[in-house]
Amino acid sequence: MLSPMLSALRPLAFLALPLSVLAAEEVRYNRDIRPILSENCFSCHGPDDKARKAKLRLDLFAEATKEYKTGTPIVPGDLKKSEVWTRITSDDEDDVMPPPKSHLKLSAADKAKVKAWLEQGAKYEAHWAFLPPRRPALPADLKGSPIDALVDQGLRASGLKANPEADRATLLRRLSLDLTGLAPSAEELEAFLQDRSAGAYEKQVDRLLASPHFGERMALDWLDAARYADTNGFSIDGGRHLWLWRDWVIQAFNDNKPYDRFLLEQLAGDLLPNATDAQLIATGFQRNNMNTHEGGTIPAENLLNYNADRVKTLGESVLGLTLACAQCHDHKFDPISQKDYYQVFAYFNTLGDAGLDGNGGNNSGPAVSKKTVLRTDEEGKLTARIAALRQTLATRDDAVLAAWVKEQRAWLADRTKGTRLHPINLTKISTPNSGGGFTVEGNTFKGLGGAAYDLLGELPQTTEPIIALRLVFQAKMTPGGKPAPKKGAAKDAKPEPATPPAPSAYQVSAVDVTVDKVPGDQVNIHKLQKFSRVTASSFDPAHPPGNVRAMNQRLAWQPDMKAPGDQSLTLTFAKPLSATETPAITTQVYFGTGRPPLQGQLFAVTGHDDGTDLPPDIIAAVQTADDRRTPEQTNLLWAYVAKYGEALRRVRVDLANAEERLATLTQPQSTMVMNIAAKPRETFILHRGDYSQPTTKVGPGTPAALPPLPVGAPANRLGLAQWIVMKENPLTARVAVNRLWKTLFGTGLVASAADFGLQGEWPSHPELLDWLAVEFVESGWDIKRLTRTIVTSATYKRSSTATAEMLAQDPANRRLARGARFRLPAELIRDNALRASGLLVPQLGGPSVNPYSPFDLWREVSHYGSTPATAQNFVQDHGDKLYRRSLYTYWKRTAPPANMMAFDAPNREVCTVTRGNTTTPLQALVTLNDVQFAEAARVLAARTLGRPGDDEARLRWAFREVVSRDPSDRELAVARRTLARERQRYAAEPARATAALQVGEAPDAPLPAPEQAAWMQVGVLLLNLSETVTRN
Repeated sequence: MLSPMLSALRPLAFLALPLSVLAAEEVRYNRDIRPILSENCFSCHGPDDKARKAKLRLDLFAEATKEYKTGTPIVPGDLKKSEVWTRITSDDEDDVMPPPKSHLKLSAADKAKVKAWLEQGAKYEAHWAFLPPRRPALPADLKGSPIDALVDQGLRASGLKANPEADRATLLRRLSLDLTGLAPSAEELEAFLQDRSAGAYEKQVDRLLASPHFGERMALDWLDAARYADTNGFSIDGGRHLWLWRDWVIQAFNDNKPYDRFLLEQLAGDLLPNATDAQLIATGFQRNNMNTHEGGTIPAENLLNYNADRVKTLGESVLGLTLACAQCHDHKFDPISQKDYYQVFAYFNTLGDAGLDGNGGNNSGPAVSKKTVLRTDEEGKLTARIAALRQTLATRDDAVLAAWVKEQRAWLADRTKGTRLHPINLTKISTPNSGGGFTVEGNTFKGLGGAAYDLLGELPQTTEPIIALRLVFQAKMTPGGKPAPKKGAAKDAKPEPATPPAPSAYQVSAVDVTVDKVPGDQVNIHKLQKFSRVTASSFDPAHPPGNVRAMNQRLAWQPDMKAPGDQSLTLTFAKPLSATETPAITTQVYFGTGRPPLQGQLFAVTGHDDGTDLPPDIIAAVQTADDRRTPEQTNLLWAYVAKYGEALRRVRVDLANAEERLATLTQPQSTMVMNIAAKPRETFILHRGDYSQPTTKVGPGTPAALPPLPVGAPANRLGLAQWIVMKENPLTARVAVNRLWKTLFGTGLVASAADFGLQGEWPSHPELLDWLAVEFVESGWDIKRLTRTIVTSATYKRSSTATAEMLAQDPANRRLARGARFRLPAELIRDNALRASGLLVPQLGGPSVNPYSPFDLWREVSHYGSTPATAQNFVQDHGDKLYRRSLYTYWKRTAPPANMMAFDAPNREVCTVTRGNTTTPLQALVTLNDVQFAEAARVLAARTLGRPGDDEARLRWAFREVVSRDPSDRELAVARRTLARERQRYAAEPARATAALQVGEAPDAPLPAPEQAAWMQVGVLLLNLSETVTRN
């Protein structure tokens, strides 16, 4: 049994070991103690006077060391008299601090630090981030980089030994990924490995810094912080146009615009004297916030939310402060009062925007039309390309024409063999719209009035293959109208029209069909059907039925309203359906402009397609014998083939893309900007942040805990911007260099990159952070120079191999004894698959694009109202747009690109300074099965087979192209076995080889299918290596 004295001492026994370590060095308040007090004490005993308990404040030395009725919280040098120590070591639930109900508790190590600090005199320090950065002392005999001197100084103190430099192949891959986001090609790698000249590495640094892709890589992190997206976010999440600002960011990084100007122009470009178009575009930074036009919301509340988001973004992305925490009350941890918050808020509250705006794809005001700031050499090339593509379409190709005529004659012959219609029994109708009044009966749907409907039904139980679906629309149904055929009846003609049909202009923009084994409102796997052709009973020349197949909201089918009778739309399946295998069918119909038809019917089609999409004069020309066709008929046919023929579809897509690209570079485009309203709104401190409870009126101002505004600074956003970039501001440069360090090392010197406040982490290398900040400012805020300084340091170039000792002492590599290793950002994973395959289109800037997406995920979160709405159903692009860098992928906030979300890309609803980093099975499913990656593997296979040499030579080239190194003997053996196995499998099943290659829209190579399919699987293997998606 322990003696009473030993029992009393037992609670303190845990302190013995930590104190033996702490005794060797002084405990620092900023590094060791402030984080403990901030986490456990400041919420009740910190800056927020409304939340403060017992009138006790521990964040200020004068308050913490004065005497209270219950004693003195902190008595420097005297542990026994310090009430703080008594409370944190108490076993009494009524006395212990933090109290049990807070669910906070100091660890043994925390208590040891507090004990040592109190005994050493309890020295307080001003928060490090609010003190001006100072250039630290460096060794007098410094020979290498100051970065290395400051890092190695910490390594010596910890006893860790730094790794040697990484091998040259790893260095080039690391450098290329960090500066451009793209790994080096096999040829670039070989050239570097062969270059043994002095400064070979530095030449690569300069080459990559001069690359236009440098701006794209640097912009990616800034777009996250600025919450850039292509949609409004709230309500229907409709489209907007801000890509001119995104392109301004890319050009700014490529131009090496000084960082102080980079910020100044984005915060106040419109207020600069004689502001240029580019400076006006730059202010789009502050218009990236979400907005809404939703009826029923309160404009004043919306405006509050918009401005609050601007303050939050400014704080986290530029100042490294969580300003948003002071919107409803004084900040609980940082010295930022609610008054400080609303003074910063006042700078943005002068914008002339509306609380409800941005409907129908129109930009929320203020908006202007300006030309892009991107500078490229494309205009002449595009003009020549457009002329060549137009000439291709204008020049008749007799072989293409003859093949098309032959195909159409076969279609026309088939239609004489009979088309049978089978009513589809509809079981349910639904709409994303509000409202009702629509019903289904048999195969008839009634009461339509909205923009989109889901028709759930059952296929007729016929043994014939169902080749198509037919929608029959009746604009009006009178009491004398004839009823729809009964369930199960089949007819050899079109359904009899209602009497009389009343013409009403309407458009169908898209139709989707999915089939299931069970009804669509149960849990099952939906199978989206593809259409081989879309035909119609009639059509307006400007709105042919093929537009429905295009799935483009700007395109639609519109019947010829002068045509008599009901109007029908027939969608022929690429692969016929079997009613016995998938009896449940869901038909999703999207209407465009005009009033939807009130009533319609749905039929399954068996037999033969009737080919009614061809105009009469085209049918006549097709049926005329080749040797009797007139020149006029031949020209008429070619004009039709050039406009609609499948053989020339790629030419038409390329032409449309080239024309759009030329317009992008030469024509004004709409973009959202900042301004000062004619009557700026007044700003008040809001009680609990409630827009309806204004209290004290305030004007523009900056937080009192930071240096004051420059003398003569105007009381507007320009003054705010000047304050942010002034040399005396202790935060701006530190936050900027930390973000760049995070880009290059995976984690910043301050791990909490958005929070340099009291809850933020202590810098891993505070002297290095200050040296970089001072160097950055004194260099003229030169981003490329700072980047070059970092990537030429020995610290950056170290091998990332981790020894057991390193993992035990420094698992997170905070001491930088080894090179950084981390997974690539989501966009770069996709980009490098495209690069390795040769599919990547390196075009800079322009409107966002829609590459492949699994199904139409947008529809799951969309709303279809009576007014025009954009970004509601996904419309895939074609041609070069499928292969642009991921930076240009259309970003819908409520449904971002699925293959990038799987790799932790943010939704960009709010400022994101640090992305999450998860590892899930879904990520492997993306790189294995996503169309973009499977197509990349297919085209990589074709590239590899185009290389000279035997299998080994080709495998070695593929390894270099994908992971920037030669394979080991073991890896080469695995790749050979994989190739042999897949060759054998596909040789035995050539149909499977052909099917495997039917992925993506890139033209297939004229290679034997089994051989290319086998190499495709090798490509899949390489693209799925951990090393492929890792920056090493």
